Amino acid sequence: MNRAFLRSWEEFNLQEIEKSLLVIGELSADCYSCHKIGIDLKAHVCPGCGTNFKYIGFRKKVDGAYVHRLKAEMPYAVFIDFEDFKKATGKNEARKLLDI
Repeated sequence: MNRAFLRSWEEFNLQEIEKSLLVIGELSADCYSCHKIGIDLKAHVCPGCGTNFKYIGFRKKVDGAYVHRLKAEMPYAVFIDFEDFKKATGKNEARKLLDI
């Protein structure tokens, strides 16, 4: 099999991601929308606010094998680089504060 997960550049609507992002940590995950913590890593819906998770980001660096396993279990999800997302949202917040 000559398939692998590679990062690619694509434009996303940051507000849409903010409303439907599951952030996976070491042992559990949290909802970016309502900040509920301790969510099961494979949850489809936030038990706190009812958000349907469409996007998944990782607090730690992960390898392709881990992403491949999660993708098999969560084919509906779009996996994003959480660091890229945080940088982009941070820039947007700065622009709002400075009225740029």
